[in-house]
Amino acid sequence: MRQIGYAMQFKGSAGPKEGSEGELAARTGSATTGLSTTLDAGGPQLAAEEASQERASFTSSVQMLEEGEFTEDGTIDFGAAGTLDFSTIGTGWMGPSAQDGVTHGGISWKVDGGTGPLAGATGIITSNFTVSAAGEVCDNQWGVFFVED
Repeated sequence: MRQIGYAMQFKGSAGPKEGSEGELAARTGSATTGLSTTLDAGGPQLAAEEASQERASFTSSVQMLEEGEFTEDGTIDFGAAGTLDFSTIGTGWMGPSAQDGVTHGGISWKVDGGTGPLAGATGIITSNFTVSAAGEVCDNQWGVFFVED
């Protein structure tokens, strides 16, 4: 088995899924990026720098539950590197943040499989995200998964 890790920042939008009450659809994308964190008197600062023209895309369906909890399933498409299908571990949570008009949340997903070079993948992905009042999403993901050599 081979272990693969990734950290990416996806940006896009989320909103009500047409024809489905209590369900949201999210669609985001990310260039291949280099993420770095610096520490200074203002606190930790995350910088995301585009590293290439290759792009990944993310689509999901979010089912709202009670009191900010939700479940989610979807696909991350890494282009020629393959795709990952995922579903929620337990439930995620989202609610108001300290910044007016911004919702903040987090969730963990299990990797249910993949295609191409990621066929048969298993693992876990975590997401820490914000959604603006206009539906703009910024999703910071960290994933670790396993594939056959």
